[in-house]
Amino acid sequence: MKKYEIVYIIHPDLEGSTAKITEKAKSMVEKSGGQVLNEENWGKKKLAYEIKKNTFGIYVFMLVEMEADSMREIERTLRLSEEIIRSMIVLAEEEIPAKVSEKKTKAVKKEEKELKVEKPQKAKQEKKPAKTKAEKEIEEKERQKVLDEKLQAIIGPEEES
Repeated sequence: MKKYEIVYIIHPDLEGSTAKITEKAKSMVEKSGGQVLNEENWGKKKLAYEIKKNTFGIYVFMLVEMEADSMREIERTLRLSEEIIRSMIVLAEEEIPAKVSEKKTKAVKKEEKELKVEKPQKAKQEKKPAKTKAEKEIEEKERQKVLDEKLQAIIGPEEES
């Protein structure tokens, strides 16, 4: 048997009968030969987008263990139910033992520290003394002269008429 996560959204107008609808879904799973391992009512929340002209919905989460063939029937029943406006069933991931995950986080933190040490520090930029106006003018004249020479070489000697 596989573990599945079921999340379904109950119509917001049925807020008073949430327990009844949840029991109905729970009994449906048990009749199909499954077992409800965990059940949580996440409460009334705003939807990301309108579903069947509703902006709010009551979220319910269930962790169940059952056969894949039975899960198809559960999915069909949830889809056809008028009380439930949307449902989603996914295969649950295997739980990671706490010790393994702690070791991984420690290793990741250690690697991050090593990377921080290895990063080269920004080279200090040396400040160059500011050029005077006279120096700037001389550089500009030299640049203009070089450009004129290059243009003259491209165009050719001027022909006087």
